[in-house]
Amino acid sequence: MMVLQFDIKLSRKDKIKGLKLPNKLSKELAYLTGVLAGDGNIFIRKQKNDYRIKCVGDPVTEIEFYDHVLKPLFKQVFNIEVDVKKQDSRKTYGFYIYSKALVEYFTTLFELPIGRKQDKLKIPQIIKQKNLIPDFIKGLADADFGITYNKNSPRIIGSSSSKEFMKDVAKELKKIGFKFYEVYDYKRIDSRFKKGYSLINRIEITGKSKLALWMDKIGFLSPKHLKKIKI
Repeated sequence: MMVLQFDIKLSRKDKIKGLKLPNKLSKELAYLTGVLAGDGNIFIRKQKNDYRIKCVGDPVTEIEFYDHVLKPLFKQVFNIEVDVKKQDSRKTYGFYIYSKALVEYFTTLFELPIGRKQDKLKIPQIIKQKNLIPDFIKGLADADFGITYNKNSPRIIGSSSSKEFMKDVAKELKKIGFKFYEVYDYKRIDSRFKKGYSLINRIEITGKSKLALWMDKIGFLSPKHLKKIKI
C-alpha cells in the first residue's frame, strides 16, 4: 500500500466523531473516491467555516446501496457513522458530512473539485500511480452508471457532463481490454437549460462477453446493478 503524505488537522468535532484519515491508499479508499466523483459534491463557504461533502442518489432504487455498501465503507475507511436518509425535500437519498479535514483530504490528495464538477473532474493521479483505477471506476459506475438490456443483450452505460473526464475513463477501460461505443459533445434537447439543450458525453459497453469482462476486471457492489445482472 502507498503511504499518503499530508498535514491535515482534525477539529474538535472531527475527533468527537472519531474521524480518522487513512495514511495508506487502499482499494476501499479508491472506490469511495470514485463514488464521490459520481454522486458527490463538495461545498466550501470559508466565511462561515462551512465545509461539506454531499453524496446522494435515487431515493427509491439506491437505498440499499447507501445503507448496506456506503455507510459500512465510510465506517471502515474513516471510522465515522454517516447519517443516511432522504435529502433535498425527499427527492434524493444519501448523506452530508461536515468536516474541513475530510474536505481537504479529498480535494488535495484526490483532486476532487469544489463546487460544480463540470470540466473539473479527472481520475486522480495518485490512483493512476498505484493501479487502483478499476476500484475507482467501480465506485464511479456504482454511483453513476446504468445497466439496460436490449433484446437480452446487456449494456453498461456511463455518461458525464465532463468530456475530458469521460475520455479519461474510456482510455483506462481500453487499456483493460474493453471495446465500446463512445460519443462526445452530443446535443440533447433539454428545456431546463438556457441554450435549450445539454451536451452528453457517453460510453456504451454492450454484450454478454463485455459484461463478463467487466465483472472479472472491475465488478459492481451496487445491489441495484447486481440485481439487474442476476435477473
